[in-house]
Amino acid sequence: MSDQHERAGSRRVLVVGAGPVGLALATELGWRGVPVTVIDQGDGRVPFPAGEAIFSRTMEHLRRWGCAKEARTESAPAPDYPHRTVFATSATGRVLTDFDYGVTNRSAGVYTPLTPEGPAFLSKFSFVPLLARTAGELPGVEIRYGTRLETMEQDSDGVLAVVRDVASGATETLAGTYLVACDGGRSGIRRALGIEFEGMFAQGHNFAVHFRAPQLLDLLRERLGGPAVQIHTLSSARRPYITVVNGVDEWRLSVYLDEEPDPDDAVAWIREAAGAPIDVEILAAQPWSGHCVVARTYRDRRVFLAGDAAHLLWPKGGFGANTGIGDAVDLGWKLAATLQGWGGPALLDSYEQERRPIAVRNVTEASSNWRADARLVPDPVLDRMDAEGERRRHEMGEEIRRSRGKEFRCTGVQLGYRYSSSPICVPDGSPEPPDEPDEYVPSTWPGCRAPHVWLPDGSSVLDRFGRGFTLVVSGFADPTPLVRAARRCGVPLTVLRLTDPAAAELYERPLVLVRPDGHVGWRGRQSPADPVAVLDKLRGATLPPPDGKAAGAGRAVSAGVGTHLV
Repeated sequence: MSDQHERAGSRRVLVVGAGPVGLALATELGWRGVPVTVIDQGDGRVPFPAGEAIFSRTMEHLRRWGCAKEARTESAPAPDYPHRTVFATSATGRVLTDFDYGVTNRSAGVYTPLTPEGPAFLSKFSFVPLLARTAGELPGVEIRYGTRLETMEQDSDGVLAVVRDVASGATETLAGTYLVACDGGRSGIRRALGIEFEGMFAQGHNFAVHFRAPQLLDLLRERLGGPAVQIHTLSSARRPYITVVNGVDEWRLSVYLDEEPDPDDAVAWIREAAGAPIDVEILAAQPWSGHCVVARTYRDRRVFLAGDAAHLLWPKGGFGANTGIGDAVDLGWKLAATLQGWGGPALLDSYEQERRPIAVRNVTEASSNWRADARLVPDPVLDRMDAEGERRRHEMGEEIRRSRGKEFRCTGVQLGYRYSSSPICVPDGSPEPPDEPDEYVPSTWPGCRAPHVWLPDGSSVLDRFGRGFTLVVSGFADPTPLVRAARRCGVPLTVLRLTDPAAAELYERPLVLVRPDGHVGWRGRQSPADPVAVLDKLRGATLPPPDGKAAGAGRAVSAGVGTHLV
């Protein structure tokens, strides 16, 4: 391969795909001072609104990148739009139950004890441009739209990518030390590498419609007690549900079908869900499929998979983009540590070992939510105004709260995921805390997200994490051995002392070593006997290096389509 020395010296990461995950990875790398080039064959416009539920953990990352406030104040829907999910016979029918979490885009709200950043509900029309602006403003980050990946070649020094300008047809070769495929569920890179998905595909036919309906918001105020971010209806076996897009007059409808969809039926489906002959303008429409699949492996030497290229799931709970952004943060700090010289030779192997189990967990939970939804059977009695109708609505409401509630109370999925078998976390022999989708119990058990506490200056302890390792100290514990070991290993480490007894109690141990991604790597009641060994484990310096088992080393492969998202 030519240009080896130039490529090895560039320390640049190539990212294919400028969707939420690719842009999040570019932001994470740029925030850490790593040069990155993002290529995307599109023009930067979002063709269809999807993926509106932004988890607390994702908002914490936005907070670290400096754009969480902008996400809330310049969002669509507006910051004061109610974060309410309603189940009803139709949008103008009878309410069965609802899940109300205040307003969509205010800070933490009911999540205040758990995080400085509660979840948000942002249209993809708002979220993707925000990430693009945030990434593009960082030094060393280049976003190249209208650029298609043609082929790539990798060897022990790096990756060469041949790209084509979509408008002119001109080609050029880009060099990077690593390449990350964020090119969606139909990833040409994954297919070129021969990496297969494992699991169950296409569990049903589905169709989504982006539409304008100026009357709908007033109908919700009049008939359903106010606006909602989602209205799930039992108006027919299609179980159509409507999702807010801009909080004014744009919405998205999704329906489940037993047969191939006919787009000409879209207006009828919308009016069926609305329960009224409202005026409708169709803006876009597309089929979609719910999957429960995860890539067999996340890495082929210098090429990594992230986001939909690595896992596909049902949009039940909003786990998709959030899981992918979790991939980006985990991989981002490890790429940065490796390129900056303090990450060990096996640090990058831990990306798959940590993130793949989370993907399996999340795609399984999303599929479980879909199955629970599929068990809700429409019943004409639900619309009756007599005692039997009232009784049946009460029963259905209770069933919905019992079977669907965890989808909307998913604090465990949002904040409770942990790297329980991570090779770069040091277990301490204590039992693993519960891992339930609808319950989050703060813990410093190694592998868990370090808990949020407010500091005396009004900031969150989470605001102190990120650039390197952070040693959280309470009581009379002596951090000196770990500080000296970090200096010896060249590992960036800062010390943060907790003076509040309640905060110290929440952190469970006098010494808690937090990784750059905010997850606990080690904890103890006193400094470890061999602090260098602990730091070497946390930075991947004590594990065997990659074994080079992937086939086709140094071979040019066709990447096919680069950025189409399912």
